[in-house]
Amino acid sequence: MRLRHMIAATLFACSMMLSPAALQGAAAQDEHEHYGAEPGVFDLYLLSLSWSPGFCDIEGDRKGKPECRSGAGLGIVVHGLWPQFENGDYPTFCDRSKNFVPSASLAIAREIYRDKGLAIGEWRKHGECSGLEPSLYYHAEIGLFHKIKIPPTLASPAAPLRATPAEIALAFATANPGLIEPGMVSVSCRRRELQEVRFCLTKDLAFRNCGNAVPDACGDGEITVPAVR
Repeated sequence: MRLRHMIAATLFACSMMLSPAALQGAAAQDEHEHYGAEPGVFDLYLLSLSWSPGFCDIEGDRKGKPECRSGAGLGIVVHGLWPQFENGDYPTFCDRSKNFVPSASLAIAREIYRDKGLAIGEWRKHGECSGLEPSLYYHAEIGLFHKIKIPPTLASPAAPLRATPAEIALAFATANPGLIEPGMVSVSCRRRELQEVRFCLTKDLAFRNCGNAVPDACGDGEITVPAVR
């Protein structure tokens, strides 16, 4: 009994040493994340296309991802289609009753997802919030990905490039006249390396200006675009 009281006293003392912010942060999601929001209730979509070499530099190599091997030849790949709110917040994991992804839907996803786990994870975190069924969600991603023309400079660069986020957005607009304008594109980076190019769309999947819906853009100044491996 004395030992039990000692353990309890120790745990209480440790908890009192933590600040309220630390205690809250232990359980909190991203400050912009609305976990368990109502499916289908959002303002726009964000189509996120990942720059594979940048992902590999930051975390893919450390995780031993096969797409990071020499000779993989990957540049722009699909990350996901994300429901989003106008203020930059976003819903996640909206309908756990649709957690299961049928094999027929995964067969569709295979066209753009090399990683089955990523396809399932994207559906569970973001797709559930779209209000769509998995097969329609994956078909939407496929259609959008094939609609966007990749700028020649980003098709398969053999050497690292330097560019500002504005220049990258303009390159996509130039490669897609009448479809995409620079304000519809947001560039995401980490450690000043290109990570993702994101496109804002209406709920009907028409390209639109991003406004304040993408809070994690790179800001000004040049970033590095790592070469394709």
